Amino acid sequence: MSLFWLAPLASLATLLGGWGVVRFLQGRAQFMRLLSGVAAGYLLSVTLVRIIPESLEAKGGEVNALWVLGGYLLVHVMEHGITLHFHYGEETHTDGTRLSGVMALVGLSLHSLMDGVAIAAALSLHSNLGPLVVLGILFHRIPEGGTIASIFLVDGFGNRGALLASGTLALAALVGSAGQTMLLLPTGPILGLTAGLTLYVASSDLLPEVQKVSGFRSTMALLSGVGIFLVSARLLPHTH
Repeated sequence: MSLFWLAPLASLATLLGGWGVVRFLQGRAQFMRLLSGVAAGYLLSVTLVRIIPESLEAKGGEVNALWVLGGYLLVHVMEHGITLHFHYGEETHTDGTRLSGVMALVGLSLHSLMDGVAIAAALSLHSNLGPLVVLGILFHRIPEGGTIASIFLVDGFGNRGALLASGTLALAALVGSAGQTMLLLPTGPILGLTAGLTLYVASSDLLPEVQKVSGFRSTMALLSGVGIFLVSARLLPHTH
């Protein structure tokens, strides 16, 4: 039953990011960059310490490591093969077109769909991995919602268009959760794909953003994310 409230909660984080950009954060990129650092620290921790080991222990064993690689490459294709111009954080390029905004939405919608599948697959396990994965997705979906809202604002869609774009990503995650619940895709490969996805997002999307913040604050943001993971993993009971 936790899926029925945890999946919508993760989706609402996307709307929160989009709403934050529309209402408060235009021209205030530093806050989102520091939040990206926290998300990067958490995602790297949960992926390396929990998701990859769970994937290798699942049915398929070491073959699931290929799914990790596949997930990593797939996210790169979605973000930089489908979209015309993409990076996390506040969009500052004013030479974009509406087509570039739509293509960014398509790529991030596929990403969101995979997030929803990951939530459902992780929550199906008899361990604390489900809540840990949900928390990681919560962290990175806030910057993701802010990213798509910022792209749509710069491309001329206005505040309503930016919020609708964030809502589309939220809906895609819900569709992914529902699809995994109905189709029951193999857990091992899904966790492998999830690991590849989160590794890419953490190292290639989120870390470059927080590294734009000068001084020790970027390191503190990253270490804060690691600390949140360690505390969460300690507090949540881990059973097989």
